[in-house]
Amino acid sequence: MKKTIQTTTKMEHRKQVQTHSENIEHRAFSAGMEIRKADDGKATLRGYAARFGSVYDMGWFTEEVSADAFKNADLSDVRILFNHDSNQILGRTKSGTARVGVDKEGLWYEVDLPESATALREAVERGDIDQSSWGFSLKKDSWTRLEGQYKQHRILEEVDTVYDASPVTFPANPDTSVAKRSFEVITQAETNKQKQITEIEAEISILDALFEAELIKNTL
Repeated sequence: MKKTIQTTTKMEHRKQVQTHSENIEHRAFSAGMEIRKADDGKATLRGYAARFGSVYDMGWFTEEVSADAFKNADLSDVRILFNHDSNQILGRTKSGTARVGVDKEGLWYEVDLPESATALREAVERGDIDQSSWGFSLKKDSWTRLEGQYKQHRILEEVDTVYDASPVTFPANPDTSVAKRSFEVITQAETNKQKQITEIEAEISILDALFEAELIKNTL
């Protein structure tokens, strides 16, 4: 019996991890970054992972980050990775080797580079690497259509958690499956709402017809 309980717990844990990972999205920005050198020779990398007011193309839709998106976001344990590779961790806010914050420009990150990151440091200084990407999950988004545009437009309204910020060599085309699910939910809700309105209008038409018929009957 004990073995069965342990097995069930592990399966449930795997299910939770899978669901968690399915809700993580990544976005990349050419926001620029810089290396700051201290007197003791240590280097700090600073850059922006997300910027407000920047509309970017996601293929079948466009997207932007709301200025209030990080207002209640969990930034307590953000990892700074190179190319989103968990084997190349540069720092972590929880350990005090990295810091993240939000200002009027967007979401910034700063990491005290380890000695093992010499190649990355040189690549950033030479301008070979100048883009960042961030991993997150959402509480709320909204969909609209910008004036004069044929694509749907998504606004990231409330970020739930920021998981990592990464300097990247090649920003990968983002997986839009989470956005697609969100759009389908909203579209279905609008379809259901319109269906209800149509059904109500049909019922009203029937009642109007019955009322008119009754009036005609009473006048005869």
